[in-house]
Amino acid sequence: MTKEEHLLRLKNDPIYVVMGEALSLGRKNTEVAKTLLDVGVRIIQYREKHKTWREKYAEAAEIAVMCKKYGATFIMNDSVDLAVACGADGIHVGQDDAPVQIVKKIAGQNVFVGVSTNTTKELQGALADGADYVGFGPMFPTSSKSDADEVVTEETVRSALEFPLPVVTIGGIGLENIRTLYDRGFRSFAMISAVVSQKDIKKAVDDLRQALK
Repeated sequence: MTKEEHLLRLKNDPIYVVMGEALSLGRKNTEVAKTLLDVGVRIIQYREKHKTWREKYAEAAEIAVMCKKYGATFIMNDSVDLAVACGADGIHVGQDDAPVQIVKKIAGQNVFVGVSTNTTKELQGALADGADYVGFGPMFPTSSKSDADEVVTEETVRSALEFPLPVVTIGGIGLENIRTLYDRGFRSFAMISAVVSQKDIKKAVDDLRQALK
């Protein structure tokens, strides 16, 4: 897939799953990734905070191969070197990580880059810096990320709905509120606990897709 095709998927495919073993009920990342792909998830972000670089590389490289086999989009969280090493399609960085242009200089122009945003100023900054998409949130209180920002304001939500780049909402999103965001006009929803922390991942994904019909 081309960079443009991956970005089009971010606009049109609502289910974006962020994975990490700490929230996966004891299941390995590779096992969770295979399950996600088998049940039709086509956007996976690897976010692993508790392993060595070599451990992360070993499993991220395996997941990248799986994603290519399934025609899925594989996004690396934060680590530019890890993304390049395992051949990730995209890289997602936070406000305190390397600037977008530096990430693209290292990773190459064929790798798309997303930036976490929480305010209108950060949205505007991501656009000016050359981001390809933004993560936007938290939309609701979340326990999946210990250092999460405050929930986005209504004013910033309006800015995000008018934003020219793909907007991936994140933070506290689950079966109980995903439809509310969809009805507001959002079309992409990054989820962690709502999917990987569920005993039956297939049912969780099916229920989320059903809620959006």
